[in-house]
Amino acid sequence: MARHLRWGILATGSIANQFAEGLKLAQFGELVAVGSRTLSRAEEFCAKHGGKAYGSYEEVLADPEVDAVYIATPHHTHMDDTIAAAKAGKAILCEKPFTLNAYEAEQALKAVEANGVFFMEAFMYRCTPLMAQVREWVASGRIGEVKMVNAEFAFQAGEDWTNFRNDAALGGGGLMDVGCYCVSFARGAFGEEPIAATYLSQSNSKGVDWIGSGQLEFSGKRSAVFTTGVGIVTNNGGAIYGTKGRIKFDDPWKQGSGKLQLIEGWNTVVEEISVGIKNAELYAHEADTVATYVDAGECPFQSKEDTMQQMRTLDKLRASAGIHFAAERSASAPEVKA
Repeated sequence: MARHLRWGILATGSIANQFAEGLKLAQFGELVAVGSRTLSRAEEFCAKHGGKAYGSYEEVLADPEVDAVYIATPHHTHMDDTIAAAKAGKAILCEKPFTLNAYEAEQALKAVEANGVFFMEAFMYRCTPLMAQVREWVASGRIGEVKMVNAEFAFQAGEDWTNFRNDAALGGGGLMDVGCYCVSFARGAFGEEPIAATYLSQSNSKGVDWIGSGQLEFSGKRSAVFTTGVGIVTNNGGAIYGTKGRIKFDDPWKQGSGKLQLIEGWNTVVEEISVGIKNAELYAHEADTVATYVDAGECPFQSKEDTMQQMRTLDKLRASAGIHFAAERSASAPEVKA
């Protein structure tokens, strides 16, 4: 049963604004606090969305009125932010990618476990009724055994883009920002972690992973291929191919237009759903998913183990392409206390 949650948001960027808009539509949540490194930014954010403004993240975590926090900070701070939130006893929804690598994810989740708090990585697309329908079609065998997945997610940003996502040291680039969705989609379809992963990256003038394509190998020589980037425009669709049919999703990530189709045999459309969700609704579903599973400690279709599989896969992809982030921490660094 869902529990009403009082939310705090850490950071005030674009994704934080989108989540705040979603909370206005959520059935089981409300915004009560926002933290920024600059108080004026938090005050400006709260004037638009509501909540109490704080000039630090620590003040949000110390607020007894906050039940759950949405971590909307840059990738390279997620480990420390998650550990701090766990120690504060808050339920945690952390923006993707969870951390810069699997080691950082392990350290953060140790703190989650040690403090007994809820955790979910914020892949909002997985929380919608449309994705629930995709999972049901796959699980019930409507398309037979899954053999192949295709996915693409990319957008075009200028090389002068002033954003941490355009910083090779801080985890910038297409794979971590939007390619991670394709990886998540493929793993969800196969229901397992890939045994091998390769990625071909085209970098920009700053050395950032700008455009890329990848392949994931699953058991039984089944595979997924994907295209991603922040320097190219793609159709941004996804398809799951099985021995009896296929699932075609025109817009699995934002779900704002197109169709979701179940196709059997050669080309028989047996079910078709028009896609037209509002952007704020995406994040409302995400917030309500946390509210539904908060007392269980994790969401069954976006579990902590799923997040670890995601991070290990991203590590394999980056290793194959020779992508390293100067800000990432490894096992050779001092142990982080939970």
